[in-house]
Amino acid sequence: MTREYKRKTYYIKNSAQSKFIFRFVAISILGGILAVCSFNYLAYKKIDTVLYSMRMPKISPGGLLWSEMIYTNIFVIIFILLVFILTARNLYNKIHGPLKKLTNDIKRMKSGDFSKDIALRQKDEFQDFADALNRMSYKLDGQFTTIENAADKILSTAEQIPCSQDRQIQLDEISNETTRITQTLQSFKI
Repeated sequence: MTREYKRKTYYIKNSAQSKFIFRFVAISILGGILAVCSFNYLAYKKIDTVLYSMRMPKISPGGLLWSEMIYTNIFVIIFILLVFILTARNLYNKIHGPLKKLTNDIKRMKSGDFSKDIALRQKDEFQDFADALNRMSYKLDGQFTTIENAADKILSTAEQIPCSQDRQIQLDEISNETTRITQTLQSFKI
């Protein structure tokens, strides 16, 4: 029996996706309106020029407005490309900044420094992810502190046991294990 995977946490919020789709559709509609309006303007200008001149050119009606159509399309394509480049750059900055900050903070945590929270701006797309990492950091810091305290307590208790030959061997084993635990913890917290 296979279980279908359902994602429970969305790191890019639906509102950001909706805004991007809305902007994309709005820019596309604006580009279409701009194309029609600029073509109409250039076509009326050309037709007025032809009608008020004293002679009709020996060009087919389609050929008469061909250059206006080409100019209009080139203008609109350049306009839409510029707007899309600006929109993509804005989206890149909105995602790249928080990801870069998260990467740096995860590297800091990897080295064992759990002292600082990951702080992103309130409306960043990865705020939920940063909050989850902060909760994990608190738990890991608490667990490592508990382990360190337990190792210290074992070491101090082992040092208080009266000495005898068999007990000394047991104490050495406890001391060695405690030292190994402490070294492991210290190597994690560089």
